[in-house]
Amino acid sequence: MESKMTPSKTMFLEIGRKRFQIASFEEASRLFCAARDKMGEGASRTPSPKIVDERGEVMGHVSYNGRVWAGATYVPHATPLYDNRAEA
Repeated sequence: MESKMTPSKTMFLEIGRKRFQIASFEEASRLFCAARDKMGEGASRTPSPKIVDERGEVMGHVSYNGRVWAGATYVPHATPLYDNRAEA
């Protein structure tokens, strides 16, 4: 059974023009949060990070708060693929 945190596909986190290979949704959340904190910008000035596969197809996205969601945009009442609040 495939874990929601570690899909079997090769994944990349795209933040603006930068692309990072990632192993899990947790890693995507951590990388984005580190970049967000380093940039020091608010949500309106921070690029929307996407999680894509090797073909560039969007698998998910990371919201400003570090949660990972399926698809390219947030859907109300959706369950996150990874919730960084569980780390706190």
